[in-house]
Amino acid sequence: MNYFLKTIMRLTPKVVIFCLLYIGISACTKKDIPDHLEDWSGQGATPKERPFGTPIGQATVKQIGPEGGMLASDDGILQVVVPPGTIPKQVDFSIQPITNTLEGSPGIAYRILPEGLIFLKPVSITFDLQEAGIETEVSDLLFLAYQDKKGHHYLASDTELDKAGKKLTVKTTHFSDWVLAQLFELEVSKEQVSVGDTTSLRLMWHLGSLLEPLTKDQPIGDLVEYSGNVSALRWSIGFGKGTLKASGPSCIYTAPSQVPIENPAQISVTVPVSFYSNKRNSIVMISTPIHTAPDDYMIIKVDGKEIKNKAPENGESAILLDANNFSISAHLEDGYDIGIVIPGGPGAGSYPFGEDYKKAYIDLATNEEFPNSWITQKQNCFDCDLVYSEGQVKITKFGGIGEYVEGEFNAEVWRIGQYNPPKKKIEGKFRAKRAL
Repeated sequence: MNYFLKTIMRLTPKVVIFCLLYIGISACTKKDIPDHLEDWSGQGATPKERPFGTPIGQATVKQIGPEGGMLASDDGILQVVVPPGTIPKQVDFSIQPITNTLEGSPGIAYRILPEGLIFLKPVSITFDLQEAGIETEVSDLLFLAYQDKKGHHYLASDTELDKAGKKLTVKTTHFSDWVLAQLFELEVSKEQVSVGDTTSLRLMWHLGSLLEPLTKDQPIGDLVEYSGNVSALRWSIGFGKGTLKASGPSCIYTAPSQVPIENPAQISVTVPVSFYSNKRNSIVMISTPIHTAPDDYMIIKVDGKEIKNKAPENGESAILLDANNFSISAHLEDGYDIGIVIPGGPGAGSYPFGEDYKKAYIDLATNEEFPNSWITQKQNCFDCDLVYSEGQVKITKFGGIGEYVEGEFNAEVWRIGQYNPPKKKIEGKFRAKRAL
């Protein structure tokens, strides 16, 4: 008889069990974890290889032994609970925040280690939606997902939703990179339209042609148009004006002929979630806002506060465009004014800030006390060089005479006439018709 087996047989039953458990756990390495759980019928999507996330900040590390324990990420979003009897010896557990490489997934991802170690009891992973700042109106659509060693993501079908506590929990016997996955999402061609204009919306998901309940973990493939239980979809305008023309997983929204008071419109679609998981609400409504803007507009945000151009007065637009030398200015609500200049008469393209030819400059006048101008350059001291804002002015469309010029911008602006001045963050978009 093998010497090792003879030795084991001389031990007490408890010691024998402990030794065998230890041997089993020590033998479980990353190569023992399959690329996916199995080749099952009903798989809706082809697994898609995605890059692995890169670390963000420091990992949280804690040693946990046979008595069990709990480990939480520094941001309080992710928690791991190891029950007693899961491992026979002290092991270093860690949670490392990483970049999220799963498109359409909200928030960041987390790398939980030790990866590749198979536990004797399931370990709980809990994601706190409230701590993560995730909207809980669509929590029935959210699941946890993991990424295997080939870079394939899989939806954890047994993810439990605690709606009252705003948390998602899954039990697993191995660690990996974990992330949130949303079952459905809306794709919108244009989030802002002119009066009478149209935009298209499509219901999208990652599970391909899946037509079965989520009883097994499913590979997360490319983001494609939903082709499942489309007869159960219902499109509607939950708020606002306009018309819809729906066709299965897509619809066309047509804006009203005038800018409505109820703006933006909320376009919604109800989706049959219980068809895939009977532990979730039978249907869930997904909504997205569509803004209707006049033919000409200047809409900006100053430190997050939205400000729009004034309405025309006496037939005169509040927006003035000189496309040849490129400048656009606008009188805004709340007593604000803005001017954007790009010397050199540009066409479509992106223009950083500066003072040279084809460099952008923004002057924002606020309703504050003098000096009330904020510009895209500053000087921190008398002998210091000028510092220009990061960001850009991007002209997305440069039409001919009688056509439209459209663009967007983002920048930091500093109060004029001061060294090391305070700053504001601005962003915005504009549209104006060329007269010359």
